[in-house]
Amino acid sequence: MDFSRLDMRRSIVGGVASILLIAALLFLPWFSLTDVPQRAEQGSWLCGEGQLSCTGYETFPILRWLLIAAALSPAILAYILVRGHKTTWPTGEMTMVVGFTAFALLLYNGIIDIPGPAEAPEFGESLDWGYWVALVAALGIGATGFLRSSEERGPVRRKAPGTV
Repeated sequence: MDFSRLDMRRSIVGGVASILLIAALLFLPWFSLTDVPQRAEQGSWLCGEGQLSCTGYETFPILRWLLIAAALSPAILAYILVRGHKTTWPTGEMTMVVGFTAFALLLYNGIIDIPGPAEAPEFGESLDWGYWVALVAALGIGATGFLRSSEERGPVRRKAPGTV
């Protein structure tokens, strides 16, 4: 095990992003609902009957596991680097893909397709600050992997057109 292979700044950023993503998923509020009489009449509860705030873990039954796996990717990258495993792809590339995929999934599930009951219209739902923390954390995980993979590849040398 050779810890000198780790760039400590990047490892700390990846670790902090992972911890932020897990904390935002489990503990921070992602969605807030307005307390209006129509909500009770239509049964339009996103977070459960009578609850006006919920976390990402409570809201998304499948996405929660994907985000937990994405939060583990910087630790897996650090393990690969420390152990000196040889990979067929530049190290950090899979962490980059996982981080940016988590970012895209969060964008889709929070902004494009707002969660809610299919039979009742969505009204009075707003994104809370925990969602934004998770979005930034996923972007941080992707950026950590991108910087690591670009470091390994080094400068790209272009060939003249028409040469092999």
